[in-house]
Order: sequence, then C-alpha cells, then structure tokens
Amino acid sequence: MNGSFYRRCGVLTLAAAAGVGAWKFLPGSEVDRVAFQTVARGFANPPLFISGNGSAERPWSLRVLAGERKSSPKHAPTVVALQDDPKGFFQSSPPAPVDMAVIFSNLLRLGKTQAACAAMLNWEAPDPIGLGALEKVLTRFDCLVMAAPLTRGAVPGVMPPPFRRGSVPESTVHGDLANLPLVNRIPIPALVLGGENALGGFSRLESEAPGKSIHLLARWEDRIVFSFPLLTVLQRLKTPLDQVEIRLGECIRLGPNGAVIRIDPYGRLDQPVQNQPAFATVSAESLIDADAKIFPATAPDPVILRDDQSAAEPSTRDFSNSLSGIITTLASDGALTEPQSFPRLSAGIELGCLALLLCIIGRLTSVSNDLRSLGGIVIGGVILSAQWLALGIFSIWLPGLAMITILLSALALAYRRPQQIPNIPEPIRPPEPTPEPEATKAPAKKTAAKKVASAKRTTRSK
Repeated sequence: MNGSFYRRCGVLTLAAAAGVGAWKFLPGSEVDRVAFQTVARGFANPPLFISGNGSAERPWSLRVLAGERKSSPKHAPTVVALQDDPKGFFQSSPPAPVDMAVIFSNLLRLGKTQAACAAMLNWEAPDPIGLGALEKVLTRFDCLVMAAPLTRGAVPGVMPPPFRRGSVPESTVHGDLANLPLVNRIPIPALVLGGENALGGFSRLESEAPGKSIHLLARWEDRIVFSFPLLTVLQRLKTPLDQVEIRLGECIRLGPNGAVIRIDPYGRLDQPVQNQPAFATVSAESLIDADAKIFPATAPDPVILRDDQSAAEPSTRDFSNSLSGIITTLASDGALTEPQSFPRLSAGIELGCLALLLCIIGRLTSVSNDLRSLGGIVIGGVILSAQWLALGIFSIWLPGLAMITILLSALALAYRRPQQIPNIPEPIRPPEPTPEPEATKAPAKKTAAKKVASAKRTTRSK
C-alpha cells in the first residue's frame, strides 16, 4: 500500500516538473508557433501572417487576407516610351548605344536616379565608343533594374552578376521547389545588363508555354530569380530582397509591412491582370530638351524605359503592353485584416489549470494500463478541444502544450509492465502400477491348484 502511494506521488511530481518547464520555456518557441498556426488554420484560410512570440507581453497576433486584391491606378508606373523616330532625333533607328546613353543621361539630369529598363539593350556590331558611354552612364544610377528573357538549354550559361544580386537562395523559400520553372541561360548574346548597381529580372521564360499566367519566380542553379515587374515593385518599395517572404502556393510578402501577392505552387500570379494605363507616359525623344516638370510631382519611382517600337519583336511588344497592368497589380496594397491578438490567461489561472489536470491524472495512476490509456485519450481530446474552442470563440491561447506534456509524462511514468507468472515445475509422481488383464491371472490360479493337488497326492503315498 505504501509503495503504491509513494510511486503515485513520484509520478505526479515528475509530471508536474515537466509541465511547469514546458509552461515556462515553450511559449515563443518554434513548437509553440507551429501549434498556434495549426490551430488557427481551423478558423482562417491561408496565407496566415503571424506576429508576436506567444508570451504574456507579446501574445500571438494574426492577420489574413480580407478579400480579393484590387488594382489601384495610383500604383501605376511612370513610363518613358521608346517609340519610332520618324523625325530623326536619334542617330539611328532603332537607337544605337550612344542614343541610349543620351536617354539615360537625360533621366539623370532630370533627377531620376532610380530607373528600370524593360528594353533589350543588344546590338550585333555596336560602336565600341557608344557602348562604353552607355555602360558608363548606367553605373551612375543609384539603383537600376534590367530585363532579359531566360530559357533552359542543354548547355547552361553562367549566371550574370545582376541576376545573382536580384535573386535569393532557394533555402529561404517555403514550399515544393520542384514546381518552379527551371532556367539556366540568357538566349540573347551580348546583352547589356548594367554595372554593380544593377539587378536583373526576367521579362519572359522562353522555356515555358505561352499563356495568360504571369510567372514571378524561376529557379537558376541554387537561386530563385525574380521577374522584372516584381523587382521593379521591390525597388519602388525600397524593400531589401532578404526581407521578401515566399510561400509557394500561398503568397509573396514584400517585406514585413509590404504588399501581399497571391501565387500558385508554380510561382505564378494567382490573380487576373487588368489593362491599366501608365501613371504618366513620356516619349524618349522629349527628354532631350525637357525640364524636371515633364514628370508629374506625384509620379512614382522608378521610371521605366519601355520599348514601344513597331519593329520590336512580338514577344517584346506583348511584354511592353502588359507591363503597366502587372506592376500596378503587384504594387497595390493587399487587403489584410487588422491584427487580431490572442492573449494568454494570467499566470495564476494557467498554473491552476495545470494543478487541476494533475489531480485528474492522479486518479489514473492506480488503474490498469488499459484503463489508463483510455482515460489518457479522453483527457487529451478534451485538452485539444478546449484549445481549439478557446482560440476560435474567445480569442485566448491556452497553455495546451504544457497540459499535453503533463499528460504524456504521467502516462509514461505510470506505465507498469504486466507481471509474468514463473513456470514452476510440477513434482514428479511415481507411475501407477498397470493392472494385469483377467486372461493372464486365470491360468496362474489353475497352476497353483495343480501344485497343491500334486502335493497332497505325494503326502498320501508316503
């Protein structure tokens, strides 16, 4: 009796120590975050944006998408259109490297130090002097986004430095990377991509079948490269690439407080893009003699140089036509709900709940293993149901992990192995005599009778 009492006290003491340790150290841990996210998914559709650390001072906070993402005209880009040159403002048509150097130099003169070039800067036999002037002026921008098509070929190419700077390691992406398109080279040779201040983004993926879907991400080696429109929006928001959160099949979050873009598992924009005119459109030749008033005061940066020439390739014209609508959609604010906080109960109430649970579990330590397992399942179900209902109905985060720790610890410590009955050998008994058959006994009697009669006759003859 005393042994059973002391054993029960030991089990409850150790379970209480484990529960208090979990109650003190698990809040704010990755385990607690995963538990909160799992329970919250029962009430809200992903993507879920969780902040806080689950402590009493900084409880878990949740934001979700409130509705469909709507494009706003105020987020449309400022465009410099590279159009046909019937009046001969430039040296040649299409513009030569020196002409492009003049265009970029005028952008700097007008105070536009952030730019994005959606035109393909490549020539078969460029003038070395003009090409050098172009490369020199491109290095004077504070930040520059360059566009280039990407494809997948049998012979991979070396990733240019602008694309490496404009990409993130694949280890930072959440989800199945096998669904993303694979690329390994630029199909256009001798493409000018700027200097050390330039970031490279793809204009299109030639290895993918053309369609209405807008690709935003692709894999190149062990890096995730971004599309030109996405990099342009990141430049506008001044968001470092290491603050971009990517969840394949859910969303791309442009910084802690930035826009939220829905994507599918293949890294494509999961929303239709509507045609949206630019915020302001300025022709490239008008920059030569213009002053700073040519751009509206509220025009957003960066200025985008777009190829609108009639002699451009069809894929280039399609990209130019859709560029304004894509950037407007990506830059529009996501409709997120206000942060909803899920505070914890006071320390005294939580410890009281743990003590009550210990008292209930104490009744299970003296029953059989089967009954104890059944009772543990019932108590565990009650704990999980209470955690789920408290979060969904009362917006309270209970110490469910500490309760589960107490339950599992007590069940493991109270487990008793079934006693095995030793095999005691039975005592050896002498074998019982086997009775002789009746047919064997009868002749023996007759023989004895004959011997007695013979003895009698012998006595009489004497």
